Order: sequence, then C-alpha cells, then structure tokens
Amino acid sequence: MLSAIIADDEILSIKMMENILDWESLGIRIVGTAQNGLEALNLCHLNDPNIIITDIQMPNLNGLEFIKKARVTNPEAEFVLISAYADFDYVKKAIELGCTNYILKPIDELELEQTLKKIIAKISDKKTAEKNAVNYRMEHDRQVIQRFMTNGANLLAAGKSVSSLGLDLKSYTLFSFNLTDQSMNDYIENGLQLDAQMGFIMDRMSNVMDKFGPSIVFDYKDYAWSAILTGEYSYEWLAECAKRMIAFFAEDIRMDVRVCFSSRGSLLSELPEAYKRLEDLNRYSAYIGEEHVLGYGYNIVETTFQKIDFLAYTKQLGEYLNQNEAGEAARIIEEVLLLSCKSDPASLHLFIDFYYNAFCAIRERLIKKNHLKEQQQYILNMSYQDISDISTADEMSRFMNRILQLLSSETSQTIRPQYSDLVEAGIHYLNDNFDRNLSLEEICSELSVSKNYFSYLFKRETGWNLWAYLTEIRLTKSKELLRTTDYKSYEIAYMVGYDNPSYFSKLFKKSTGQTPNEYRAAET
Repeated sequence: MLSAIIADDEILSIKMMENILDWESLGIRIVGTAQNGLEALNLCHLNDPNIIITDIQMPNLNGLEFIKKARVTNPEAEFVLISAYADFDYVKKAIELGCTNYILKPIDELELEQTLKKIIAKISDKKTAEKNAVNYRMEHDRQVIQRFMTNGANLLAAGKSVSSLGLDLKSYTLFSFNLTDQSMNDYIENGLQLDAQMGFIMDRMSNVMDKFGPSIVFDYKDYAWSAILTGEYSYEWLAECAKRMIAFFAEDIRMDVRVCFSSRGSLLSELPEAYKRLEDLNRYSAYIGEEHVLGYGYNIVETTFQKIDFLAYTKQLGEYLNQNEAGEAARIIEEVLLLSCKSDPASLHLFIDFYYNAFCAIRERLIKKNHLKEQQQYILNMSYQDISDISTADEMSRFMNRILQLLSSETSQTIRPQYSDLVEAGIHYLNDNFDRNLSLEEICSELSVSKNYFSYLFKRETGWNLWAYLTEIRLTKSKELLRTTDYKSYEIAYMVGYDNPSYFSKLFKKSTGQTPNEYRAAET
C-alpha cells in the first residue's frame, strides 16, 4: 500500500479530494492532510509519503517552496501540483523542481485518477528496477564468495561481498546437499524440476535454512548445492537442520539428497579449507555406504590421523603377488579397505594411493603372465583418476578382487565385445526394457552387482551416465518408429517409455534440432 498526504489551504478542497476517489482500491492510503506548507513539511518528515498532492497557493510556505524543502528529506516522493491558476511560470518552475504532474482546479475526478495511476506505475517500475538491482548485486556477491570458497580466488573481493550481504563469519558451518537419482524417472523428473524451478527450489532451501540461523545458499553445481549457516550452534542442532532439509527435499520437492556438514569455522580465510574438508566428507559419505547425514562433531570425529604403514602393506602385497598367492593379496587389500572405513575422511587420498599402487602391481603381473583377455585390454589404460573415481569401499573391494581373479584365468581367444561382460549385460538389459521406468536397484539386482560400482563401471567404459545412455536408446527407437510407422508422436512417446509427450518432444528437439513431426517429414 502506497502512502499519500494532501496539502491545501482550503479544507473543502481537501475533503473533496479525500472523497472523490476510492483510494484503497488504487492501493493508496492517505496518511495525513495539511492546510499550510509548514504543516505539510512536518507530515513529510513524520510519514515519508510516496505521493504528495499540494496546492500552489498556501500560507507560510507556498507549494513551490514546500516542494524545494520536501525534496531534501523526501527525494523519492512523487508530487502532484494543484492550482486554480493556469500560470505558465508556475508550471515551468514546478517542472524544474521535478514535478511533472500538474492539475488545474476545479479538479476533474478522471484526470486525478489517471494521474495517480501513472504515478503508481512509475513507482512500481522503479521498485522493480531497484529490486532487480539488489537481486543482481546479491547474486554477484554470492558468486564471488562461492568462487573463493571453491578455489580460494580473491580473498579481498570475498570479504567485500560478505560485508555487502551482511554475513557474520565469526562462527559458521558449511553444508552440502547432494542429489541422487535412483531410477530413470528420477533422472527425468529431477532434470525437469531443476530446469523449471531452480529459483523456487533455492528460495525454499533458503527459507528452511533461515529457520536454523542466518544462511546463504549457493548455486547448484556438480549435482549438489552448498550453503553457509552462520552462528554458533550445537552439533545436534546442525544435524537437525540436515534432517529437516532431507525431509524438505523428499516431501516438497520429491528429490533424494544426502547431507554433509563441516566443523565450525571462524574466519573468512578458512573458508576454502573448510570447503575442501567438506568435499572430503562428501566423498567419504559415498565411500562408506548409505548414511544420509554425516557431520564433523556429530557422527564423524576429526582426530589426528593414526598413521598406517602403507609401505609395509605394499611390500607384503608385492611378495604375495610374486608368489602367485592371489588369496593372500586379496586379504591384504581387504584389511586396508577395513582401515579406510575407520579413518579420517581427509586421509582417504592416502588409501587411494595404496589402491592405485596395488592395481599397478597386479596389472604388471597380468601383463607378464599374458592373462589379459581382449575385452580386458582397457585395464592397460586405467589411470590414477580412474581408481580415484571408484566412490565406495564396496566398489573398491569388488574391483580389486575382480582384477586379482584375472591372475588365475587363462588367456582367452574369445572375440572382444565392445565392453566388459558386466557392462554388456547391462546394455542388453537396457535395450530389452527401455520402454518402462527402470531403477538402478532393479538393474543391479538383475546383474548381481552393487549400484555404485555398476554406475562407476558403466560411466568409465561407455563414457555415458547410465540414464543418459538409456535416453539415447529411447531416442534411437523413436526415430525408427517415426521413419517406419504412422504412429502419432505422442503414441511413440509412450511406446519408448515417456509418460510425458511434451517432455519427449522437448528432449527430441534438443537432441536432433527438430520436433518429432519435423524429423518425420524430413526422413520420409
């Protein structure tokens, strides 16, 4: 609701203006009236009105003098100048003072209403522009802080942005919210929601976070959001915040997330290191299993890492490999895997180093014994990054045991398939069941493999996310149907597994540059 004051030395004019219009329906509330310039000026000081309607001829201060003084304390106010005299000099001076709205007495109801509507639109446009400017500045500040947090870039600029947003980083905690897809429908629905509702989702996330303390939520990146919660809180309070966010995503957004939170920070300069530690915890969360909430001080204790003699384990492993004792080598690897699940998350890279060295030693033995089949040649090109990308202890155990088992196998003359047996079996399953909603649990149950390991293996060998690969199968089939049948495009959408024909058309055009009907016309 906008506010207005009316200043006129004639009380009847004031009463007439108060009653000539339905001010409430215009969104205006009259907060005061005055019969001379000084009274009007006092009302401006007290009420800071959006709109000031003033007569030119008033005692003490006339309308023009009043406008000059009111401009000092109320620079954003919009003025409507009223006079019984059609005097060009008055109009000219009023315009010089920024008063572009001038109405002659007797006041016409329609003219006053139109003038006020024009002013309301101007104020609305100005507020929108100011809001957009504020939002742009806030978005810029968030991005500056996020860049500093993720890569340590420009501490000075980050400090200015922290001040601009009014954040107090004397005590803060970092959170990450990691999105998971468990089925093809999840992948589709999550993608649709993120495209259409990202702003809404982030606003709602901020609302939930703010209930636990002043916070800032950062942009979605690499399947996760991150946030800073400022203030000094108990770890139980932080865990409750994490659980509430999980419930919010599940109930309101229909998405599944895992949440991790850092130990407490107290300096802006510590933010990049805190973020790195949070990333360690995210990786560790996936590594150890199905925990939905992991937090330092809550269920993860930050302690000085108890040193493990990796050199001794590596030496033992090498001896067993030289003696062709694959079972004992497997026992050493499992022992280290067990220790990794009880370690400090920040030390996980040391275990990755061990696994990579173990892998290289096994690969060397396989090459010497010529035990690599055609379909296993990809092992020769596996890098440290490939080993590091194995995300869970269970996956690592399966992978290392699978490699060890190759030591006792014989050289095969089998014709090389495009991918490993496991991935080939997965592709066959996708091709046989592309027309319905598939879940990761169903696929991996059929193949007798862990979900995380199969997802990793599929991405590494094919270069595709599992659900993106299934999307490509569906699109290929839909193109075939468009070329060879008379089915409507919406019928084909259902036939290849999409419940939403509109989404199918959008996806098809994104992939081919044509709508389904355009594609059919061009190909037939």
